[in-house]
Amino acid sequence: MKSTLDKTENHMSYLTVVNEISEMEGYMEKAYQRLVKRTEVPGFRKGNAPRDILEKHVGREKLLEDAIREAVPFICDDVIKEHNLEPVMQPMVKIVENEPLKFEMIVALKPTVELGDYKSMVVEPEPLEVSDEELNEVLDNLRKQYGGSSESSDSPIKYGDNVTADIIGEIYETPIIRNEGITFELNSEFAKEIPGLADKLVGMKKGEESKFKLTLPDDYENKVVAGKEIEFTATIKDVRGMTLPELDDEFAKKVSPGIESLEALKDRIRTNLKSEKERNAVANYEEKVIEKLIEISKLEYPPVMIDMELQDLIQEYKRQLQASCRDEKEFEERMKRVPEAKLRENGKPMAKKRVLWTLVVSEVAKQEGVTVSDQEVDDEIENMLKDAGQGKEEMRKYLQESNGRREVGSFLQAKKTIKQLVEMVKANTPSEN
Repeated sequence: MKSTLDKTENHMSYLTVVNEISEMEGYMEKAYQRLVKRTEVPGFRKGNAPRDILEKHVGREKLLEDAIREAVPFICDDVIKEHNLEPVMQPMVKIVENEPLKFEMIVALKPTVELGDYKSMVVEPEPLEVSDEELNEVLDNLRKQYGGSSESSDSPIKYGDNVTADIIGEIYETPIIRNEGITFELNSEFAKEIPGLADKLVGMKKGEESKFKLTLPDDYENKVVAGKEIEFTATIKDVRGMTLPELDDEFAKKVSPGIESLEALKDRIRTNLKSEKERNAVANYEEKVIEKLIEISKLEYPPVMIDMELQDLIQEYKRQLQASCRDEKEFEERMKRVPEAKLRENGKPMAKKRVLWTLVVSEVAKQEGVTVSDQEVDDEIENMLKDAGQGKEEMRKYLQESNGRREVGSFLQAKKTIKQLVEMVKANTPSEN
């Protein structure tokens, strides 16, 4: 075997490999042993035809192809060892010639991560104060909750009305959002994940249909369509106004037994809002810490890692799309209308973010010696199975297999690492001391 390292760039090594005919003889013999057992050759019982006869019957190329399929992985392993390469995944191979065997080989190399000084990082948390505006929003929602609904109206929709509508959102003629016959109160909380949607409904009347376009935010749940323009169709089925109670001590007593005044109700609401902010602040602060670490670190990795992560995102999108379809036929028809190039374009930023997060978190775990015990994996699996429903046993079987346990272990290690990293950063941040 002769292998040549042609070049290495972007953490990808490109090689050319040639295996002489004599070096393939062992693999050819094994290919013959496999093929002769499943090939009918006139004049011979199955499995008894001599090799030269079998070659004439099926063609030498057939044996070569079978031998090459077996030989290439072993040859690649030898090449990787010969050139002291550290692959991050299986090499990519392109056969140039069958005889003598010649192929091109691309090896994605293990990333190199030089972390910034994370032990002295400072990251300021978001403020947790509760504004008067936030307080008044909760009070308004409580008034609506305890208010009454009027009769169906032909008046234009305004904030505070109860609305029944069909709302369909499409991209590339494929429905991403399908809400038919939903009833909701049109307020600031309605469809917050789609900025501008509530405003588009204001002024419409019962029986009207409106088409409009909105751009989904970059942090939209479905990362493949995040940041993209969606065409909406809204059809109003019914509109009903609200009669609201006065905001006074009597109202406060009605809302919360044990509360004797409106001021006491406001104090409780402020406390609850602050607690909610504190819960959300954990995830937000974790993200700021990781993004800061990425910013101050030097990361080198093969671009194919992003491509692989992107494929996972696209598969996730397809699963979500399939779940919204009535049957397999509808799913296939809708997939035909979705350009693969657009899916890749939309999902690439999130794929890159996932790769960078994984690289820095894994390196911190390595440097800090963060480990996960078998018992922790077992406990997490049981926790994941609590809400598994009918597929519980099938899910248990997968999670208890080596790949499943490895995935759970990686998740737990990342979780523990991020927690430890955040604690370090908080210790350096004056506002947190």
